[in-house]
Amino acid sequence: MTWPGPAALGRGVIVNADGPIPAAWKDAPIIEVRDGSCVPGLHEAWLRRSPIVVRLLIDPATFREPMSYGVEPWKVDPAFDPTYDRLHFLIWANNYDARAGDPIWWWSQKAERLGAPKAASGHGDVVVDGEELWIDGGPREPLALPHIHAETIDLQRLTIARQPVDAHPTILLAPDQMAAVSHQVGPARIIAPAGSGKTRVLTERLRHLLVQRGVESELVAAVAYNKNAQQELAERCAAFRPRVVTLNALGHELLGRPPVLDERELRRIVERLVPAQRRRANVDPIGPYLEALSRVRMGLLDPAEVEDERDDVPGLAEAFDPFREELKRQGAVDFDEQIYASVERLLVDGKFRRATQKMYRHMLVDEFQDLTPCHVLMIRLIASPELDVFGVGDDDQVIYGHTGADPKFLVCFDDYFPGAASHPLTVNYRCPVRVVNAARQLLSYNALRVEKAILPGPDAGRSSDALTIRRHAIDRGGRELVDVVQAWISDGVAPSEIAVLTRVNSLLLAPQVALATAGVPMVTTLDSRVLDRTGSRAALAYLRIATAGEGFARNDLMEVLRRPSRGLPVWIDKWFRNATMKVGDLRSISRRLDDAKVEAKLLALADDLALVTNAASRSSTRELLRIVKDRIGLGQAMGLLDASSANSSHLDDLEALEQVADLHPDPAGFEPWLRAVLAQPSDPQGITLATIHRVKGREWPCVAVFGCSDGILPHRLSQDLEEERRIMHVGITRGHSNVVVFADAARPSRFLQELDGSATREPKRAAIKPSPEPAKATQTRQPAEGTAVDPELVERLRTWRSQRAKADGVPPYVIFHDRHLQAIAAAKPQTLRALAAVDGMGPRRLEFYADELLALIAE
Repeated sequence: MTWPGPAALGRGVIVNADGPIPAAWKDAPIIEVRDGSCVPGLHEAWLRRSPIVVRLLIDPATFREPMSYGVEPWKVDPAFDPTYDRLHFLIWANNYDARAGDPIWWWSQKAERLGAPKAASGHGDVVVDGEELWIDGGPREPLALPHIHAETIDLQRLTIARQPVDAHPTILLAPDQMAAVSHQVGPARIIAPAGSGKTRVLTERLRHLLVQRGVESELVAAVAYNKNAQQELAERCAAFRPRVVTLNALGHELLGRPPVLDERELRRIVERLVPAQRRRANVDPIGPYLEALSRVRMGLLDPAEVEDERDDVPGLAEAFDPFREELKRQGAVDFDEQIYASVERLLVDGKFRRATQKMYRHMLVDEFQDLTPCHVLMIRLIASPELDVFGVGDDDQVIYGHTGADPKFLVCFDDYFPGAASHPLTVNYRCPVRVVNAARQLLSYNALRVEKAILPGPDAGRSSDALTIRRHAIDRGGRELVDVVQAWISDGVAPSEIAVLTRVNSLLLAPQVALATAGVPMVTTLDSRVLDRTGSRAALAYLRIATAGEGFARNDLMEVLRRPSRGLPVWIDKWFRNATMKVGDLRSISRRLDDAKVEAKLLALADDLALVTNAASRSSTRELLRIVKDRIGLGQAMGLLDASSANSSHLDDLEALEQVADLHPDPAGFEPWLRAVLAQPSDPQGITLATIHRVKGREWPCVAVFGCSDGILPHRLSQDLEEERRIMHVGITRGHSNVVVFADAARPSRFLQELDGSATREPKRAAIKPSPEPAKATQTRQPAEGTAVDPELVERLRTWRSQRAKADGVPPYVIFHDRHLQAIAAAKPQTLRALAAVDGMGPRRLEFYADELLALIAE
């Protein structure tokens, strides 16, 4: 007998350390198994059906029982590999066992126990319904010979595998789509650019597997990113009802479907665990903790690193474990814990992990570009050992880097899913030719991406006006937007078929106010809360002080007291007792102080308030805002806050106010007018106003991308220029008839030239491929090596911290950790800008402690 069977099956053989190699494999490559380092070679041989000799140099009992990995998930990289799960599978999946003499094909014996007698002629392994069949232990794929797949045997069935019953799907597919749908074997990466028909490909791939190839439905799962995508895919596949779940529903199911806490319950838990803090007006103290908890879990990051990164979540690292313990005590989860805790269970419980893997042999994953590290880790743990994942996404649409989404998950897909084939979709059926060409040019300036051809569809609009760029004066943007939108409506476009998109939420203010004033209906999430952010609150307080007449409110004084920072001590607040005050009151108080330095600082504040008060009667709203921003220094102050935070931009808020200032030039009535406009109700049939991040996956006939100006798109705070390009690309590809890009003529975005390819190109750097198991390194920041740290200053800072903590009623680490004090002592900053640059500083700490720290250091 020729033991390997038909060449198409590619079976190998297992032998002992010193055992003979059967003649049929005398020329086959030998893979020695000492530990898990041989897994890549075993996997490639199994996937490619290359007969091999597996020489066991360790006892297979070593990896028979699944391992437990008792480690906190955030310490695990998404490339983590449960090596022995894969080793156990790959050794036995498609290899004869010749350790005891004649080779044994264990799958035949399993089939015999199910009632299939052994084939006698040598033209198969078993007999089912009178037909001799082979049992295939290789990767699942269509084979010309009659067979049963080992996956079917594992399900305790003897169903004969079949060739695809219909080579053509029920709908017409383009050649690139057909190549993806009919992918034969192993994992696959489907790069699906905007408008390329990815949902159609997913639908037909499911039909191909379940209906045409007869793969058991229990072994196939399609994973959608959110509920809307899951429902759409399920509806399209209603005729054959595949298993379609969201990422969170998958995690929830793995955990046994525990109750899910709503945000109110979650806030109560967090509030009990984190230290009380000094209150700031109009600031939600718990919201940042919820965001940071998500960042730790979905980004697989050290809680201490996230705490330092944000500045507004003191005590996060200390609260992280108690927070998770409280969820476990209640037997409940929140949204992110559905993923994070399922990863934890898959790591810790080896038997559960292997049982789960048998239910998810073939996974289809939509929106792969949006996956966080935790998502990728969960999918890899479930999809092991075969790692048969059909990943659909577009690396050019990775715009959620703040959550941990990374284009490398698609660019380096075959590192995470070895042996993956690539089936790119190449046609954008949504957008007109000019938009497709502009998007292609823009993206060509990025280095970390999959090189691809993106072509317009055969029916794409060819109008030269399909994409236009309008450069406008800063005070004309809103009016020009209204002109464009009203022209579209006059041409018969329904308001619901129009979208106005911006890079950041606050920049929706000008479009919304301009359109509302013009009577254009709209649906928007922007309301008066946008005026409660730090920059807007301070600017509006200055306007109220300037136009107050007989006296201004104490609350307004407190709002501007340290914006910009003036070095005033905390105790100065007690001098401001009256509900209404005047500039002269500040001068009078200054003369009663015993501290000459504080007196000078208070007089400087009085001069600032006199400046805006005297200017109010002869200045427009825009002019007065400019005085506040440039001469008083609020713009510089907000810039310092921005430089110390990666979370939001206060300068954006000031810019948004400037953009609407000319629509109501009277500074006294500006704020009431603005709040009244923002209070107008949305119209569900109106045009859509949204940020680009909120509309990925949606489309409209007409789209206006507003605010394509330097500092906004690309954004001044972003450290990833390539992601900013991807955001721009997503914005313009939402339109399938007309797209208009608006830019401040005085500072146009660099991307405008990149849209036509005329911008200078920088040398492209090579994409960095992730290591299979890169080390997890925290980013705890310390003074640079060799930096001199004044021990006396450190002690004085610690003494100050203790006093400040006692006065505020909080633990000392809420003020600063020791590592932060070390960094301050090393830098010895003399100015607010220098202090803002010190590691560990951020908007909260600058607001509360900057003046005291600078005074202490100056002494």
